[in-house]
Formats: sequence, C-alpha cells, structure tokens
Amino acid sequence: MHVHSRSRVVLVALLCAGLLATGCSANWISVALADLPVLVQMALNVGSVVTTLESGQQLSATEAAAIQNISSQASKDLNLLQVLYNQYKTTPSAGTLQKIQSAIADMNQNLPALLQAAHVSDPVLSARVTAAVNLILSTVSSFAALLPAVSAPTQAKLALAKTAIPHAADLKKQWNQQVCGTSGSAVLDSSLTHCPVK
Repeated sequence: MHVHSRSRVVLVALLCAGLLATGCSANWISVALADLPVLVQMALNVGSVVTTLESGQQLSATEAAAIQNISSQASKDLNLLQVLYNQYKTTPSAGTLQKIQSAIADMNQNLPALLQAAHVSDPVLSARVTAAVNLILSTVSSFAALLPAVSAPTQAKLALAKTAIPHAADLKKQWNQQVCGTSGSAVLDSSLTHCPVK
C-alpha cells in the first residue's frame, strides 16, 4: 500500500509538471504570435529609413545596400518564425520546435554578422540600426527561453527565463524611443518620420 501511494504522488507530480509546461508554452506562443508582426514591421522600417536617407545623399550605395540587406534578412527570418509558431500552435511537434530553435540560432548568428559587415559611417545611424537589430534579437531570444524543449544549458535557460518577454505595446514603445527618437541630426530626424511603429 505504501508503494502504491508513492506511485500516485509521482504520477500527480508528473501530471502537474506537464500541465505547467503546457500552460507556459501556450502563453509563450500567444505572446510570440502577438509580437512577431510588430517585429516584422520594425525590420521593414529599418529599410524605409535607408530609402529616405538615400534621397539626402547621407549614405553610400554600399551602406544603403548593407542596411537594406539587414532589413530584408530580418523580415525573412521573422516571417519564417511566424509560420513555424503558427504550425506549432496548430500541431505541436518536436520537429517544429527544432525548426524554431534553428531559425532563432540562425538569426542570432546572421544578423549581427550582417550588422558588423555593414560599416555604416554615420555614428548616429549606425547606433539606430544596431539598436533595431538588438531589440529584435533580444525579443526573439526571450521567446527561445520559454521553448518547451530548449536544448540550452539549464543555467542559460534560467537566466533568459528571468527576462520578461515584452508585449507588443512595450516593443513599439522601445522601438520608438531607441530607433526613432530625435537624434539631433536634421537629415536623420526628417528621415525618421516613417520610422515609428504604431
């Protein structure tokens, strides 16, 4: 009888852990799906700043192309993540989780490399593009911390899990302050009129 009671306790504990994990992943998916369209809009807005600045002759063609490439790559990667999140929400599977992990890892590797290769000479614009990329990557990385089957070491997972995932309204606010706020440069500030995310 004593062994039977222990097995019930273990079974109840496993079921509770399963319910908690499912609840966390469902919350994560909901937040991710709400945030991803905002992140895509942010990625596209990086490119629109370059288009506006090109008319003011502030960027070289190489710099403009490099920033457009960052914008395009971020948009493509974020759209892929949105598709994968929708797939996981519809039909949860380990294979889809692995694809999400791979897409996030690729973003965390490729976007900083593209940013470094851009060599934007204007320090204010460079800081704005860097802030944009960092905001996108930090948000996507916070999603990764809540994946049900994250293969990251436990310490790293716990550190990321302590970081709150920003909601869409918070992302917009951070973007508008860090990337689209006034810079002191009349040319850059005039190009930022289409930058804010609403």
